[in-house]
Amino acid sequence: MNNNINRFFSRPVVSAVELFSSGWCNLSCKYCYIPKTDFLKGIHASIIEKIQDGSYIKDLKEAIGQDLESISHWGTEPTLTVKLFKKFYADAIIEFPKLTDIKISSNLMTPPDNLFQFITDILPQSKKLNISIQVSCDGPPFITDKNRVGGSAKQIIDNCLKLTEMLNEVPLNHNVRMHVKATLGADDIKLTSNYDKAKEYYLFFEDFMHQWISANKNKHIVVDRYCDPTLVLPGSYCVEDGKNFYELVLNQQKLKTLEWKYIIPPEINYYARLSEKLVYYKEYHTKQKMFTCSAGDSCLALGDIPGTFHLCHNTFYMDHPEYVNEALKYGLDYQTMEGIKSGKLKSISDNYIFNFNDTLKTIKTLYKSRAYNDFASHKISSGIALALELANAGQISPIYKDIKMAEMLSYVAQTTECLFNCLGITGSIMSGTASILRLFGNGAFEVILKKILGIGIGK
Repeated sequence: MNNNINRFFSRPVVSAVELFSSGWCNLSCKYCYIPKTDFLKGIHASIIEKIQDGSYIKDLKEAIGQDLESISHWGTEPTLTVKLFKKFYADAIIEFPKLTDIKISSNLMTPPDNLFQFITDILPQSKKLNISIQVSCDGPPFITDKNRVGGSAKQIIDNCLKLTEMLNEVPLNHNVRMHVKATLGADDIKLTSNYDKAKEYYLFFEDFMHQWISANKNKHIVVDRYCDPTLVLPGSYCVEDGKNFYELVLNQQKLKTLEWKYIIPPEINYYARLSEKLVYYKEYHTKQKMFTCSAGDSCLALGDIPGTFHLCHNTFYMDHPEYVNEALKYGLDYQTMEGIKSGKLKSISDNYIFNFNDTLKTIKTLYKSRAYNDFASHKISSGIALALELANAGQISPIYKDIKMAEMLSYVAQTTECLFNCLGITGSIMSGTASILRLFGNGAFEVILKKILGIGIGK
């Protein structure tokens, strides 16, 4: 029986997979939406079993097969299990001849020899691969240590340097690219709305990158120099958060004029994304998939339950009702609590997680994800209506009472919005949130638009 997911398309579409690689974490970060309950230990044990008994390879072979080009390791902390993947990858390069890209997102608070062994021994050396390592570091200690654990900012730097120095000592067959991913929540945005704190943020990364780039002596290793912050999603942002975000954006513009040797000069993280996409603004309705993330499109996520796929790694725990019920005891944020109590999170499990052996459920889920990736009119129209309402209510700048500006802000929100954020807050994959509109609609987007178009727009 042919269960390959790409059989539903006229050409191969799904070519990447996010792999549920770890069910446990060595940290409990402040903004993480995954409470570290005891139930996760059972999931972690189940994942280890599936890595070792070949279940993951079997599912990937049947579901995607020779179309698979990229594997990324997700979960809670993937470096806890990377040493277990030797047989997996020995089989993978045979079963998936197009496989070239391996990605890992890590807090790098685990021993760096985990990643060193993964790169130099666990991954086959007979085929050149492109390895991308994303290191979660939110900035100086007043941010990172607060969000994670005391001393974590220094520990992350030390581990990055140690890993790089270890890799310098061996011949590398693979290309390795490493970068930091800083994530700021509402409290951090408020902190960095102060110019001196924003400057301290970038000076921290200037020193970090100086050390890291200087430590790299291997031509097969690239250390990316960007460090601009991304936003916590899912997130519930209010008007004050939007005003603070605007101040942070202004601080970034001022800081950009200073001399920076080791980091790419400060910039709002979303400027590059939007400046590349806004030139295709008129094509948004006909080439919608250019403007969404790859979730549910070219990339699916393989969960720990046999044969089960998710649209992205954000829902890995949602098909475990026991975990969701247990998580209620952990003092979750208001939005998450409401999502559980209202049934929105159960709706995610019922409608957006599927077993590829169930043809009807697979077709229904792909139909919904294709609607998200291929059609824009509903999303843009609902966003316009919401932006006009927020502007009239005084929650975003009055400039968005103009329907054309409301349309542009809706476009930005849909381009930036996380699919899971929509589901968790509105319950609909096609409806964006007021949260993102408030964040960008209180001055931040006007700065971006002014930079892109070179025109003046009042606040």
